[in-house]
Amino acid sequence: MDDLAVTLQLVALILVGVGGYLLWRALKARAHRRRLETTPNYPLGRLSEIETLPERAEVLAETAAGPEGLLVSPYSQTECVWFRVEVVHHHYADETGDRLELTPVFDLHSHQPFTLKDVTGSALCRPHWIEVEHADLVHDRFDEGAVPPTDALSPPHLGTDERGVCTAGTKVAGPAALTPGCTFHEWVLRPGERVFVRASPHRKEGGVVLVGGEDDPMIVSTHNEQELIREDRSKEVLGYTVLPVALVLLALTLLLG
Repeated sequence: MDDLAVTLQLVALILVGVGGYLLWRALKARAHRRRLETTPNYPLGRLSEIETLPERAEVLAETAAGPEGLLVSPYSQTECVWFRVEVVHHHYADETGDRLELTPVFDLHSHQPFTLKDVTGSALCRPHWIEVEHADLVHDRFDEGAVPPTDALSPPHLGTDERGVCTAGTKVAGPAALTPGCTFHEWVLRPGERVFVRASPHRKEGGVVLVGGEDDPMIVSTHNEQELIREDRSKEVLGYTVLPVALVLLALTLLLG
């Protein structure tokens, strides 16, 4: 009975840890939702017409090529207006090889401006400080034994049949069920994609430019505002529920023990 009580207490403690993480995520989701709900929506044409631009604005528009034209993503060679690449190194923590660690090597995105268009007008989007949600994952590849690249924007050596969407082929090996190597991920925003954008509008060279800041980055999502708000509310409900339940279970296991 003592062993059972200890086991239940450990399970309850794990649930409390999970609940703490979910609560932290719920608080972030609430802040994200409140920003969305308190930021006014504008057609792009209206933004270009008003005399005093708002500090923050939300628009729903389609992506298009910027002044420099369309980009080509480095791994999948996909035509796009924006891309992000991530490289993660899978390596053993020490010489004994008994524990595998995942170390981020690169997490980079393109900074070239692109255009946003709707039926009322257009604006330029400068993605320097940006958070892109629900972008298309167009490359997901694990290279066994690969060493971290020195330049994430230099594409790996792929055959023609390997370009495009690749599924990670990690083999089960070792205590961590992973083998040493590197994982390559790539996400893109394609031209003509309908996106929701929350950013700071500025007027430059006679047109409107949407930008983000270090403390308040631009939000771009392929989901609309209502979908994002529903996602945030789901995270809030889960986070506010799991931790109290886990604490009650922990208290009960301590009393029973």
